[in-house]
Amino acid sequence: MFMKQITEIKVALSPFNAASKSTRLFLTHVHTNNTRKINPTLKIATDVLADPKAPSQLKVTYRDGQKVALEPDNLTINNILQIVNKHAKKLEDIEQANNW
Repeated sequence: MFMKQITEIKVALSPFNAASKSTRLFLTHVHTNNTRKINPTLKIATDVLADPKAPSQLKVTYRDGQKVALEPDNLTINNILQIVNKHAKKLEDIEQANNW
């Protein structure tokens, strides 16, 4: 993942809702020591919803200010990662091109 290009991740989920599995997996991907080394200023906010049937929400903010909002209950973890990485990869390519 291109975590260096992400400034903020906001997650709202009901942990006991089976549909929120992909959201929980996404959190395990982004909330690691390696991520903190790559981007120590990354803000991860998690909101635990009391309603066990409430849908999960995922909001990602990139360095250029663009935001992506997802309802990940109907997505697989691979789909979520692909969507989140799509814009981050563009930003990474631009940054690399500017460093030449």
